[in-house]
Amino acid sequence: MNTQLNTNNSFKSQLTVVKKLIFSVLLAVSSSVYAADSYQLKVLFAPSESNLEAEANSRVMIYDDLKSETVDLAMNEQQGGDYVPEDDGCD
Repeated sequence: MNTQLNTNNSFKSQLTVVKKLIFSVLLAVSSSVYAADSYQLKVLFAPSESNLEAEANSRVMIYDDLKSETVDLAMNEQQGGDYVPEDDGCD
């Protein structure tokens, strides 16, 4: 049981590192094109404690001009259900 707990903690730690790398890449790519997106990407992939608290208190964040790939990535890594992107026929 303890070995499984250590494995889970190790996996979570590695997942956190991967999320931060993905966020950094998206931030670097997007911020050069859309300066406003850097804040949105930060809140989406690495929300602060105050962002999480505001969300828990029913605050809604509206994201604008994010690419569908970014939205899919964010939805797929969120906890609490499976997200299946709808094939709308657009590329």
